[in-house]
Amino acid sequence: MTPSITEDAVNTALGDLLQAMLPQLPAANIIVGQVNRVASPEGDFVVFWPLRRPRLGTNFGSDQAALFVAAIAGTSMTVSSLTKGTIIEGTTVFGAGVAANTVVGNQISGTPGGIGVYAVTPSQTVASETMLAGGTEIMQPTEVVMQLDVHGPSSADNAQVISTLFRDDFAVQQLAATGLSPFFTDDPRQTPFLVAANQYEDRWTLDAHFQIDPTVVIAQQFATALTLSLYNVDHPPPS
Repeated sequence: MTPSITEDAVNTALGDLLQAMLPQLPAANIIVGQVNRVASPEGDFVVFWPLRRPRLGTNFGSDQAALFVAAIAGTSMTVSSLTKGTIIEGTTVFGAGVAANTVVGNQISGTPGGIGVYAVTPSQTVASETMLAGGTEIMQPTEVVMQLDVHGPSSADNAQVISTLFRDDFAVQQLAATGLSPFFTDDPRQTPFLVAANQYEDRWTLDAHFQIDPTVVIAQQFATALTLSLYNVDHPPPS
C-alpha cells in the first residue's frame, strides 16, 4: 500500500516552495537532508530534514464502490459500461475468474472514473463480465515538521524571508495543488555550522510545520443484491 501523498511528493512540494521564496538560489542549492552523498554547495543554500509526523485527529473512513462491465487482457482492464459509482485507483477488483488481490492502477484513457481503460495488477485474462471495484479510503490528518537549515552569508535574511512567507497567503497559494497546507515556522535561531576545515560558517535553523491528509485504500467487498428468507419462530417473542 502507498499513501496518496508520498514522501517524495512532500519533499518536491517543499523544495518548490523554497525555490519560489528564494528565487536567487539555484535549484541545486535546495537539498533534501539525510544521507544523500551531496556535497555542500558554496555560498547560500538550504537543507531540509524530516523531523516528525504527529497525528492531528482520528481516522476518517470513506467507502468507495463501483459496479461495471469490463474485460481484462494482461494488465489492461477495459470498462464498457458503468452502472454505479466511480472507479478509483487503489481499489480491489472482484468478479468471477478475477485473480485475488487485483488492484486498479492509473486510468489510461476514457472518462475519468468511468468507461475507459485502466491498468491493473496482476496480469491475467478475463472475458467481459460484471465486476465490482471496492475499497475503503482511510485518511489520517497529519502534521509534518521539517527542519530547515539555511546556510551562507545571507542565511539570516533568507531565514527571515522563509519565516515571513510561510505564514502568509503566498505559501497557501504555492502549495494549493500539492495536498500540503502550511501552518507556520518557529522563530529562526542561529546554529553555526562547523565545516571540514574546522571553520564555522553562518547557518540559521527554523522548523516548518504544515498539514497533509494522506489516504490509504484497503480492499472492501460490497453486496450487489440481498436475498431475504423467512423462518418460522418456534417460540413467541418475549413480552
